[in-house]
Formats: sequence, structure tokens, C-alpha cells
Amino acid sequence: MLESEKLAVAAHLHVVMRRKIGRVTDVEWMLRSAEYAREVIRIALAEAAHPELMEWGQRLQAALFPAPPQAAATRSAERSDRASGFEDSRLSRSGTVTRPSAQARYVGSLR
Repeated sequence: MLESEKLAVAAHLHVVMRRKIGRVTDVEWMLRSAEYAREVIRIALAEAAHPELMEWGQRLQAALFPAPPQAAATRSAERSDRASGFEDSRLSRSGTVTRPSAQARYVGSLR
């Protein structure tokens, strides 16, 4: 998401918070400080009586703190482990440690 889009969502949340619950926020600081943004989002999501406020709080949360895709991250980690040979030193399913042989660890005379 572009910075201008994040700014627009933060500004809209600011206006809704000011109108609905009388809270004044700093839009620029929301984009600069993750801690401040999380607190503003927490306040917005706590207002169950104002669904519009909750909706914009969720939008800002999605814009500033997108959830990493779990499946893609797991697959790429597995691929990099296989490529490096790291999985050879992990615990096997039986609980015993498997170690690569010296031949597999060293190439030629490199040690």
C-alpha cells in the first residue's frame, strides 16, 4: 500500500474518532510510530457502539501491520533449508539426531 493511501486511512480514522468519541489524534505520528498507531487502533476497536470507528480501525491495522502469509513463508523456509543442507542436522521423526557424513559436509579438500 502506498504511503498516501496509508495517510488517507489514518486521516479518515482521525476524523471519525474526533466526531464519534471526541478523541483528537496526530495523523502524521500514526504513520511514524508503530506504538502510537497500535494504541489508536486499540482505542478504535474497543468502541463497539460505533461500527464505523471499528471498520476504520481495522482498515488502518491492515494498512500498517499486514499479516504475513503463513503458508508462503513456511514453504520458502523449507526450500532454503533443503538448499543449504540444514535439514540433515535436524531431529528426525524418531527423536534422534541425524548428522551428515563428513563426505557430504566437505567438498574436496575444503574444510
